[in-house]
Amino acid sequence: MTLAYVLLIVEEVALLTLPALIGVTVDRLLNGDRSGLFLLAGGVSVILISGALRRLYDTRVFAAAERRLAEENALGPAPAGIRVARVRQVHELVQTYERSVPEGLSAVVAGLGSLGISIWYDWRVGAAALAVALVLLGLDRLYARQVERLNRLLNDRTEQDLDILRSKDVTVVRTHLDAWRRLRIARSDAEIGIYAINWLLLLGLILGALLLIAHPDATPGAVFAQMSYVLAFAESWNRLPILTERLAQARDVTRRLQPPDVTGNEGAGSRKTGRSSTTSTG
Repeated sequence: MTLAYVLLIVEEVALLTLPALIGVTVDRLLNGDRSGLFLLAGGVSVILISGALRRLYDTRVFAAAERRLAEENALGPAPAGIRVARVRQVHELVQTYERSVPEGLSAVVAGLGSLGISIWYDWRVGAAALAVALVLLGLDRLYARQVERLNRLLNDRTEQDLDILRSKDVTVVRTHLDAWRRLRIARSDAEIGIYAINWLLLLGLILGALLLIAHPDATPGAVFAQMSYVLAFAESWNRLPILTERLAQARDVTRRLQPPDVTGNEGAGSRKTGRSSTTSTG
């Protein structure tokens, strides 16, 4: 897994050079110099090769990890309903580390890299981006606490599914499904709210950066490169809420998959389920 993430970072660092290479190529072409095309072609080749190698490797690593974890939990001592739920949770957990964590690493590399390059181009743009990043980070911590609570309640519901369906009690099934629906809606509403706030702040950054960058003495290639890094910075922060939600889910599932302790209790995240719990909506 570590090697898969290292290959991802190599790919992302190569991607960071792309706007600068395009900017240099544009300025050289405008001056009648075609040498930038070879530089750009070499950079794109590195990106394609590193991306292909990473995808060939990490699919095999994570598929093996999912099979092992699924087998351990499918054959464990927990009741059938919980074992069924946890096999599904294993799939979600591995998907988080195979897709969401790499996306998060990509966002971190892109965000830090584009921030550093923006400061190098124009310290005023970099300072504005850093201020926006600090505000967004504080908002994300608030969102993380909320979404972790909602994911925990949803996973509690998932582990009750089989027992409740076996009961064939119409009232109990409807109450359970209504609670599940309300929790899903609450999680979606929280995600929409954080995205809206993020984009309002990032839109202000983009417009302000454009005013600073597009001055009369700027060359087309330089304007393109600088705005590309500002947009890359904004896009990297736009990926943060979904990563926060996936990591909150992964933390809760990891607690549930922990082996029983010496007293015979389930893992730290497990809950006792029963008929009486189906009336709770969280």
